[in-house]
Amino acid sequence: MKKLLLFVSTVFLALIIKPKKVTAPVTQEHEHLYPGTNLSIAPGDLLFSPIGKKESRYIGHVGIVTKDNKVIHSIPSGVVQDQMEAYFNKFSNIRIYSPQDRKSGDEAADYVVKLQKKHPHAKYKIWTPISRIDEEQYCTKIVWQSYYFGAGVNLGKISPHSKSVHPERLKDRRYLSKK
Repeated sequence: MKKLLLFVSTVFLALIIKPKKVTAPVTQEHEHLYPGTNLSIAPGDLLFSPIGKKESRYIGHVGIVTKDNKVIHSIPSGVVQDQMEAYFNKFSNIRIYSPQDRKSGDEAADYVVKLQKKHPHAKYKIWTPISRIDEEQYCTKIVWQSYYFGAGVNLGKISPHSKSVHPERLKDRRYLSKK
């Protein structure tokens, strides 16, 4: 009887108390491929995530890939540059969009590197004009500026005076293709 009662209570608890879901770390086996994929990394690629883990708790995030396969993005602590594997471990459900024109991707990647070096401690501010005030950044703004000023591409046909632009607005199929 005690064994049956122990069994029933164990099954009951297993059905009610579910273990915490743990995600294994993503590793990058080949430096020219995105972690956990067979997709090639290219400068100017945009990495979208519906939500961040620690650094960006907002509804959506985007980073841009540099020529040396790092990711630059804006978070509350500033404009940062992460190794690819570290970025993939910080953000979940990443969707990759690649520039249709390789030259535009290179130019946007060059621009974001200069912007990050000039303003690594940019204040995180969403309610700021997307085309002005480089000392105030957020993830969408730094990516949009990289394409707009670096490559002459206005992702999403966004007005330069717009404020608080969601990352999803950058997914412009005229210039980007989903990988």
